[in-house]
Formats: sequence, structure tokens, C-alpha cells
Amino acid sequence: MTQAAINYGQVLYELSIPEEAVEEAALILKTVPQLKEALCSPVIGKNSRRRIIDRVFPAEIRNFLKVLADHQSMDLAEDIFKAWQARVCEQKGILEASLFYVTEPEEEQIREIKAMLCKKYGKKDVRLCLIQDLSLIGGFILRVGDVETDWSLKGRFRQLEQKIMRR
Repeated sequence: MTQAAINYGQVLYELSIPEEAVEEAALILKTVPQLKEALCSPVIGKNSRRRIIDRVFPAEIRNFLKVLADHQSMDLAEDIFKAWQARVCEQKGILEASLFYVTEPEEEQIREIKAMLCKKYGKKDVRLCLIQDLSLIGGFILRVGDVETDWSLKGRFRQLEQKIMRR
């Protein structure tokens, strides 16, 4: 993530735009890639980009998106929304984590993982992103920021291979 995206994310947070409007804009840009391409295109004029934004996006976020489009920064939108989300979570005391798995965990397991993370990091809640990754063979990987805990069979095989290679 670039510093520009982080800065824009901070500005977006400070504008106090309702979460629903920001999330809707992020979803629109994610699900309609042609729209993002049009808003990034130097071929499409400034006024045309502004009209597109007025027609498609929630009123509360239009001015912010127009600034991005005017400054040719619309290509940073996905990272900007991620930076905004991280700031929202930080302010609410919510930890963001990712769980990579082969077999989807049961609700009880998810609750236990969240409780462990809340206790370990001193947070009120955990926003856990569940991602299936069949290449892990079995087990799971839990990622919180830059910290990764690898309990996958693929990771265990890699560790075993490294131990054997050192001998």
C-alpha cells in the first residue's frame, strides 16, 4: 500500500462520511471494474468523469471521489478503502485478521480464535476474514498484520524440509 493511499484513507476517515456510503462506493468499484477503468482513463474528460460519479455513487462520497478522479488517483481506490477500513477498526478497537484454511472452521472454533486474539492483542472485537486455500493441504494460517502463525501441513512440511537441509 502506497503512502498516498494511506494519506487518502486518513482524509476519507476524517471526512466522517457514513460507513455505509464508503462501503457502497468500494463495492461498486470492486464489482464493476469497467467503471474504475473509465474513471482512471485520461481519454474521458474531467466533466464526464464527474457526471459518472454523480450518477453512480452515494451523495456523501461523491466529492471525495471527484477529487480522486481529478488528481488521477482513482487507481488507488482499493488501497484507499483498505486504509480507511483499517483506521475505522483501529478507532473502534477492532483487530483485523485473516484465517486461511482448507476445511472451513465451525462457529465454535471461530469464536475461540476471536476470543484468543482479543485477549492477546487487547482488543474489543476481531474482524476475521476467512479465506479458503486448498494449497495448505490441512490446518490453517492465521495472519494479523505482519505476524503470521502457520499451523498448516504445507508449512510443517516446509519446516521439516529446512531442518533436513541444514543437516
